[in-house]
Amino acid sequence: MKRITIKLLAVLLIGVMLVGCSDKNASGKNKDVTVHLYTSESQDQVGEMMKEFEKENPGIKVEIFRTGTEQVIAKMEAERQSGGLVADMVWFADIDYFNSLSEEDLLEEYKSPNAEGLDESFIYNNGKYYEVRQIFNVLAYNTTQVKNAPTSWNDLYSTDYKGKAAMASPNYSGAAFLTLASIVHNDDLGWDYFKSLKENDLKFEQGNGALASKVASGEYHVVSVVDFMARNAKNEGSPVEVVWPEEGAVIIPTPVGIMKDSEVKDAAKKVLDFLLSKQGQEMFKDQGYIPVNPEVGVPENAPDTDEINIMPLDFDFLKENRESLKTGFSDIFGEQ
Repeated sequence: MKRITIKLLAVLLIGVMLVGCSDKNASGKNKDVTVHLYTSESQDQVGEMMKEFEKENPGIKVEIFRTGTEQVIAKMEAERQSGGLVADMVWFADIDYFNSLSEEDLLEEYKSPNAEGLDESFIYNNGKYYEVRQIFNVLAYNTTQVKNAPTSWNDLYSTDYKGKAAMASPNYSGAAFLTLASIVHNDDLGWDYFKSLKENDLKFEQGNGALASKVASGEYHVVSVVDFMARNAKNEGSPVEVVWPEEGAVIIPTPVGIMKDSEVKDAAKKVLDFLLSKQGQEMFKDQGYIPVNPEVGVPENAPDTDEINIMPLDFDFLKENRESLKTGFSDIFGEQ
C-alpha cells in the first residue's frame, strides 16, 4: 500500500512538472504569444511599427493580416459566421463597423495609461477603441502636369483633368467610403458631384498607394488621396503638391480595438499602449502621419491641426445609409 502511494505521488509530481513546462519550448524558454492583427493600414508601415514593438516586448509576436477595409470586414464576418474569429486586434478605416462591434459588446474596454491627457475625441466608447494617429482625405496634383493648382473638391471634374483624375474605390478602401459618405452628405456637393465626376471620366484604383504612385509619375494629374501618402511623395522629391480643399478635408477615423474574446488580451493591450506611447507617436510622425499626441508635433510639410478645415462626418448618416451609399455609387460608376 505504501509503495502504491509513493508511485501515485511520483506520477502526480511528474504531471505537475509537465504542466509547469507546457509554456516552454525545447530550449526551456517561454513560448511566444502571438497577437493576430487585422488591418487595412499600410503593410510596410504597420510592419515597421510591429517590428519595433517586438523588440521592446520579447515574447510577443504580432501576425499581421492586411488588405482593404471592406475585405477585412468580409473576413471577420465570415469567421464570425463559422464561429472562429481569429483576430485579436482590429485597425482599419470604418468607424461605423467599430461602432457596431461595440454595440454587440465584442470589443474590450481598456483604459490605456498612455491615453492620459489624450483629446477625448480620440477615445471611443469609454476606451473600447482609440484613434492612434490622424488621417485626412485631401487632393494632390502633379506639379509638372498642372499649371493652375486645384483648390476645391469641385476641381476634380474640371475639363482640364478629363480622364486624368482618380480616387480610390469605396468598394475596397475605407477612406474612400468615408469620403463618399461625407461628400454625399454635404449639401453643396451630394450625388450630383459624383455624377459630374463620372462625366469627366474619373478613374479608380483599389487603394491609396496606387494613387500616390501614379500622381507622382504623372499618369494622373490630380487625385483624391490620404494626406500622408501625398505628403511623403512630396518629401521624397516627387513633383507632388498637397491641397487641403476649401470645403474641408475628409477626416478618416482609423481606430484600433481589442476583441473581447481574445485569449491574448494582455499582449494586445501592450500593442495598443505602444501605439499611443511617445515612442510610437514619434514613429508615426517619422512615417508622415499627424500624431494624436500634440506634444510630438507634426511631420514635415503638414499643417498644424488647428489650421485644418474638416468636412463634417455624420456617424448617424453613415450608419443609416451604408447600403444605399454603396448602391448609389454602383448606380453611377458600376462595379469598381
